[in-house]
Amino acid sequence: MSGWTGFVRNPVFLREVRVRMRGWRTPGIIVLYVGLLGLLAILIFAAAMQGSRPTGFAPEVGAVIYAALAMFQLVLLILAVPGLAAGAIAGERERQTLDLLLVTRLSAAQVVVGKLLAATGFALLLMFASLPVFGLIFLFGGFSLSRLGLSAVVYVVTVLLLGAVSLYFSALYRRTQTAVVAAYGVVTTWTLLSPLFGALTYHVFFDEHPPLWGLIFAYTNPAFGLAAAAGQPLETMTRLYSPILTTDAAREAIWWKYCLIALGLIALLLWRTVRRVDPARAPAGR
Repeated sequence: MSGWTGFVRNPVFLREVRVRMRGWRTPGIIVLYVGLLGLLAILIFAAAMQGSRPTGFAPEVGAVIYAALAMFQLVLLILAVPGLAAGAIAGERERQTLDLLLVTRLSAAQVVVGKLLAATGFALLLMFASLPVFGLIFLFGGFSLSRLGLSAVVYVVTVLLLGAVSLYFSALYRRTQTAVVAAYGVVTTWTLLSPLFGALTYHVFFDEHPPLWGLIFAYTNPAFGLAAAAGQPLETMTRLYSPILTTDAAREAIWWKYCLIALGLIALLLWRTVRRVDPARAPAGR
């Protein structure tokens, strides 16, 4: 299979989807995932309304519930995607089936794209399955549908970026365990430490003359991209960069700049992954 047909009707992706959707495990994970988000929403609502008489219009309660659900879902995706994607290629090597894939009519690029879609597709399914829970926020008012749409864009780009990073390590290392550890290490370290680096850059070392290069800590962190897209109260996170992003519009632009940089990184990582998988170009594995 060659040309665009191998990408649009990717056999690797279709096979992975059929295998994953068999049995009760996938529906059970979806129910558990949506149930956890729903339980969190109920607990936050109960805590926010404690001592108050419930009303139909409570925009401050809706904003708090959305902020908690949005960040909780981002954490779940960061924890889930590397585990789904880091073993995609390394696992084929361990089962000695990667060579069989590469001698088919599929190109190395089609194999990599199929693995990426298969690994990230389940995470995207979980994300879209949670939309009814997020829809409950509109019962309280004070939140726009456009903000939910922007947040969904950031989620999709983040899932693809996490999948591309994990897939690269899966192609880089021969052992699945090594690839998983490397993917989780890079993803969690950067996500957790880049806000610290940003705080040190703009509030400790360069308080008077803040440098432009420090914005890389905001433009490559999914948490800040989500905060800028979601609006209040998550938007207050972006004030960490207020010494150089002095206006609300400049801080809100973090989300689309994050998406552009993430798409560039996805393309670069996929290109590098294809070169490592292609038997004509692949160096010796580790």
